[in-house]
Amino acid sequence: MPVMNLLRKTAATLSATLLVLSAATAVAQAENVKLRFAYLLADSMLPIMAAKKAGAYEKAGIDLELTEVQGGPAVVAAIASGDADIGYAAPVPPINARLNGVNVKMVLALGHEVDPDKKFIWLVASKASGVAKIADIKGKKISFNANGSLCELAWRDHLMKAGVTFDDIEPVVLPFPQQEAALEQASIDAACTVNPFYSSISANKAIDATVIAEGMLADEKEPVINDVVFATDEYLVANRDVLKKFAEVTDAARKEMQADRAKEEAAAVEFLGLTADTAKTFQLPIVKADMSISTADVQKLLDAMHKTGMLPAPVTADEMVDNLAD
Repeated sequence: MPVMNLLRKTAATLSATLLVLSAATAVAQAENVKLRFAYLLADSMLPIMAAKKAGAYEKAGIDLELTEVQGGPAVVAAIASGDADIGYAAPVPPINARLNGVNVKMVLALGHEVDPDKKFIWLVASKASGVAKIADIKGKKISFNANGSLCELAWRDHLMKAGVTFDDIEPVVLPFPQQEAALEQASIDAACTVNPFYSSISANKAIDATVIAEGMLADEKEPVINDVVFATDEYLVANRDVLKKFAEVTDAARKEMQADRAKEEAAAVEFLGLTADTAKTFQLPIVKADMSISTADVQKLLDAMHKTGMLPAPVTADEMVDNLAD
């Protein structure tokens, strides 16, 4: 065969090979779907953050893009503005969003609380405040991370049980990361907090904090949801399979972390910034093995919001939940 013909044949073969490889790469890239996820840093996010680093979502065809914001209402704002596809927060912000015309639905429950000792929200007071129990809080400055937040509900519910009205205290809105310094400087007397911030506050000797109440609600004889994933109605319709795949990977990540205490502690240090010592007492807020969510779960919170004055009238949980069952 003449040399020129051989070179032409080789070049043609190489070109065809490159085209095949390019096509395969394009197909692989097309199969991965970008999922923009807005969240506030809190304990329930730990398995998701660890799974992302391990490449679990990418292997499942999802390019998970995490964006941290300062609170639940900010997560809602990111979704409403189109800057995020799904979000993680406590259930109260998406409830308020739905009631105010932002059509989001809760699809997964990442965390629960239940009496007597599965509590993952804490009301703490500094030693300088002189507050030793919830009834002592009259006239004091109390902090929660955002208006219309789960922590606002927690304060209202525990205060009501203690016979203290919301008008008896001075509310101060502070994002979770700012509360420790405010307690130490005595610019607030007490705060509603979650992990990882609770662990840091508890270890701060300058604050010498006392836990004056635990749990989102004063009565948690039955499990109560305290962390959810949510998305808009439109996104749910158009991307149901993506959300189901996200749920599968997240479920596996939760179970894997629960089965390996050393891995859970190491992840708490790496992603939540806990010290090795504080990580030893860290617990994921997992009460139920599965992440399913029901209208009954949300109704319990709606009833509490109405009882404590966060809602002026009773509201039903219809249209607030999509459990991805179909």
